[in-house]
Amino acid sequence: MNLEYVKRWGWTANPFTLIINPKLFTGYESQVHAVLEHINNKHKIALITGSTGAGKTTFLKWLDENLRDYSTIYVSKPPQTPEEFINIFTDIFGLTFWEKLFRKKLSLYTLPKYIEKKSKHHLVFLVDEAHETNKDVLEWLRVLTDQIKGISLVIAGLPVLEAKIKGDLETLNQRITTRIELNSLTKDEMRDLIKKRIESISGTEIEPFTNSAIDKIYHRTGGFPREVLKLCDRLVNTAVEKHLDKISAVDIEDHREVPRSNVRLDQPVVTFSPKPPSDQQLINLPYKQKRILETLNKDDWLTPTAIADILGIKSYKSRSHAIRSINNILHRLMMEGYVQRESRGKAYLYALTPKVKTLFVEK
Repeated sequence: MNLEYVKRWGWTANPFTLIINPKLFTGYESQVHAVLEHINNKHKIALITGSTGAGKTTFLKWLDENLRDYSTIYVSKPPQTPEEFINIFTDIFGLTFWEKLFRKKLSLYTLPKYIEKKSKHHLVFLVDEAHETNKDVLEWLRVLTDQIKGISLVIAGLPVLEAKIKGDLETLNQRITTRIELNSLTKDEMRDLIKKRIESISGTEIEPFTNSAIDKIYHRTGGFPREVLKLCDRLVNTAVEKHLDKISAVDIEDHREVPRSNVRLDQPVVTFSPKPPSDQQLINLPYKQKRILETLNKDDWLTPTAIADILGIKSYKSRSHAIRSINNILHRLMMEGYVQRESRGKAYLYALTPKVKTLFVEK
């Protein structure tokens, strides 16, 4: 732990590390209401989708900890074969002495009766990262919920999961009664997220952030939870380095300042528009621009030199030509709202903007 956190703000740790803590789950009021209504009405299947970092896992773990009147099972990653679900349920419910004595083996056909017998309350089965499994497992989950009276299934995954279900699993698609999408927090919800994080490590309210800083953070991140935490982490560390007691909007502007470059561009600069690029615009980008965006999608905050090393320089006269060309492309992408830039010492580092990162996840 950095002792400067304690000295300046009385913290016991950095509250903005990317750890999943369901006790700090914040926002998504309408989505929470929809899931709870789904479960309380004993509906069968709910689908939660959202981009990486939107809060799906924290949401499911919050449900796992707070559904007091139900039996809950949380699975962090679904198996790759339906048969593996047998072990999941037997590990949780166990086998009786007589079941072990007579070596009664469960099968997919006898599993529904076993679950009904073992579960004393309505069972809520929470399956995370469902986009990583296959058609057979998803179809078996549908069969399982059809055959068990007292079960509600809540599956969560990236947006591609819903597309997979609609395209390949029409019967499952028709069984989904509640569809929930996690996009971003409102400004008030984002403020509450920051407040909860700070108070969880003995801090006070939103200190050291000012109200104007909260507005600027929301403007920069769009309220996307993971981007909020990452930006706040960088801001508090910069504040410690500069011996700041408060973080204001001006400090954030300085931290994220994007000055115009003096480098020559191969084409005229496109005036920056705050409107984020669309999926179709992403598809229509030139090949080299797409390659750079794909590289940044895999690894945030890279210098032009690092990108050149990753992509190689075979199509350029020299390494310096490659770096200069990539720098020009990055500048253009920045002006068009695809990438963001930060000054770290004497170097500039680039990353995708939150909206563009979301578009890559959806593809």
